[in-house]
Amino acid sequence: MKLTDTGHHTVNTMVRSTHAPNVVSREDTEPANTGRGPETSSSDLEGVSRVIYIGQLPHGFYEEQLKGFFDQFGLVTRLRVSRNKKTGKAKHYAFVEFQSPEVAVIAAEAMDNYMMFKQKLRVNVVKAADLHPQLFKGANKKFRAIPRQKLSRDQHNRERTAEEDGLRVKKAVAKDKQRQQRIKAAGIDYEYEPLQALMPATPTHKKFK
Repeated sequence: MKLTDTGHHTVNTMVRSTHAPNVVSREDTEPANTGRGPETSSSDLEGVSRVIYIGQLPHGFYEEQLKGFFDQFGLVTRLRVSRNKKTGKAKHYAFVEFQSPEVAVIAAEAMDNYMMFKQKLRVNVVKAADLHPQLFKGANKKFRAIPRQKLSRDQHNRERTAEEDGLRVKKAVAKDKQRQQRIKAAGIDYEYEPLQALMPATPTHKKFK
């Protein structure tokens, strides 16, 4: 107890003991909640890349849709949807690269087994050792369907030179002779006018002595 003189009267005040227990706030004992789950240590990211694999993509969920959806986790630097080289149809899996491996881990954990348009996504982080140098070849480009049937049709119907026509005729005659030999070897009694007989006769050059 201590007596304090205020000028008018004496007031008794209590002094706290120096051995009073320390009061620790809840903020000091619990980690800050960032809304993204537990933080990933640097040791957990060893050998982890910034790329995630996404399998079982639903129809219609391609480059533009992937970019818009996964941007919510962090900056998407590159992405590529695997497609058939001839038809251009998607193979229903893709690779997405983020700016940091931490974001890749968070996106993979959040989206693995996620139901999207009746399809259960398969998402996992690709190991750095498994990344192929050509993995993102042609990435970040809007897909344009190649009219391969039209190109093939135009190639077939194009005008050919006399030399090209002669080569086609020789191949057709050779195949027809092989067909005749196969029919005869099979013991089939069948005759037809060979293709050679339908071809115009080639002019012969006589040499005079």
